[in-house]
Amino acid sequence: MTAVFCRVADDRSAATWAERLKPFDRLQFVVSDAARGIAKAVTQRAEARRHDAPDAPPLEQGLDVFHTAMHARRILGRHWRAAEAAWRRAEAADARVAEARRRGLREARPLAARARAAWKRAAAELQRVERLESAWGRAHAALEVFRPDGRLNDRPAAEAELAAATAELPGPEWTPVRQALHDRRSLAFLDRMHRRLQQAEPDPARREAEAWRWWLRHGRPRPAATPAIALVRAVARRPELAEPPPGAAKSVAAVLATTVRASSVVECLNGVLRMQQARHKRMTQPMLDLKRLYWNCHRFGSGPRRGRCPYQVLGLVLPTADFWELLQADPAALTQQLSTQQDGG
Repeated sequence: MTAVFCRVADDRSAATWAERLKPFDRLQFVVSDAARGIAKAVTQRAEARRHDAPDAPPLEQGLDVFHTAMHARRILGRHWRAAEAAWRRAEAADARVAEARRRGLREARPLAARARAAWKRAAAELQRVERLESAWGRAHAALEVFRPDGRLNDRPAAEAELAAATAELPGPEWTPVRQALHDRRSLAFLDRMHRRLQQAEPDPARREAEAWRWWLRHGRPRPAATPAIALVRAVARRPELAEPPPGAAKSVAAVLATTVRASSVVECLNGVLRMQQARHKRMTQPMLDLKRLYWNCHRFGSGPRRGRCPYQVLGLVLPTADFWELLQADPAALTQQLSTQQDGG
């Protein structure tokens, strides 16, 4: 969750991104949106690494789940607003019928027919939106680390679910969402997760059991359907497996806790930057540097990083993590202090 660099650039071309990615010579996994510039830069860098250092870890790219979900929610929002408008029109038609009957007008009968037609259209609109909502919910669930039953998700199962779900998302407005869901990069996090899990725990049965127990602790499953299932879950949360190898549970948990599906730090920092843009309409490089320092020094109020700032989570040793104190510190003295700490370590 640390913002390493933020730069004002003339463009977002592949050449610009390649220059920014150059210092990250040990990078293994990139999560980004569907922009072509960064995708091309990552592909070029991956090919260069395969050519120059065949034994080096491969460089992969995943498609940001956040942007796919955001686009889908926008489409669903438009459909829900249209359905709500149809419902309001039907209610207004009922009100006109009631008023006509109250006044004893002859127009009440044709108004009632129009009201019935309005309610029929409103019901059809609501049913259509509910089908879209259900289809998107199924697609979104296929992008999770775990399936609803607590088993680890994998590419074959996820692709089958996505194929069935996207069949219920027709029309040109859903084309970007369908394309993103069928892009192989959208499930790249699952491929990487399973490779890391195999390295962490070679035994498939034990790996699956440890992953299920992690899901019980952290996945917050729905309440059990029966008392028996609730008892099994309660028992599985606590005791260790028979003769567990040292560190097996921690190794599996470390992989699951660090499986990344979205470029969260970018979107969180964008939320900070947009406030500045709304006020001043311009973002200079010095202001970007200040915003980056502020983000990296602020302490998380909740979640697994609660009470620590991104610099501390990253492991960076600083004389202080306070934004204002760091800003007021003498650069030469701060550099000397950091160099002394690094030499001492």
